[in-house]
Amino acid sequence: MFLTDKVTQASNNSSGAVHLKDEAFRDLERMIVNGKLEPGRWVSETDLMEISGHTRAPVRSAIQRLADETLLRIVPRRGAQVCPIDHTEQFRALELKRVVETLVARSAAKRATANQRKKFAKIAKGFKKLSLQNDQVTMTELDSECFSLLLIASDNKFAARALTSVKGLSRRFWVFHQEQYGNVERMAAAHAAVALAVSEGDEEKAGNAVGELIDYVEEFTLEVVGFNAARFRES
Repeated sequence: MFLTDKVTQASNNSSGAVHLKDEAFRDLERMIVNGKLEPGRWVSETDLMEISGHTRAPVRSAIQRLADETLLRIVPRRGAQVCPIDHTEQFRALELKRVVETLVARSAAKRATANQRKKFAKIAKGFKKLSLQNDQVTMTELDSECFSLLLIASDNKFAARALTSVKGLSRRFWVFHQEQYGNVERMAAAHAAVALAVSEGDEEKAGNAVGELIDYVEEFTLEVVGFNAARFRES
């Protein structure tokens, strides 16, 4: 085998390993966010391998990433615990999201390629359709697609790292409480507004749309913890 062939093979093997790690992370994150792995549950590396169907190396990588995103708590010699849902952490996550997600949306509106703008326009239509269907499961998947595209289009790895650190935590809070307290139609419409503004390249509109989205999620969170959101804002 020629040297160039060996380099190509090594590169392909490396890409495959990264792909498997990403798949394991996405699968386990989805299980935690959607409640298949319940808050407070203790799991071992072997448990997660059996549940996800992935091998040890990808699962081990996923565990560390999930810990970085505050979805798993690693305890030496005991295993890992799915982090309980914490109201205070949700509020702190919203503080970060209000600032960083605004930056990301404005940057995406400024830097997105023509092809990316077409994708955002398609996503906006998808959210608008979902706002009439009240389909939470599909909305969660579309939200994940929009989030990934925003990070790519914004081209700011530092902002992406900060926003990714609270993505799963915030999404899980919504999924667990939306049936009782949420308004899927309003949430979908708010996401549609962000995607549409980015597709149009309107930085100011994109930033304002994120602000309105976070306003709603904050109002929703206040209702979950027992506060009247309207009275809270007046005070």
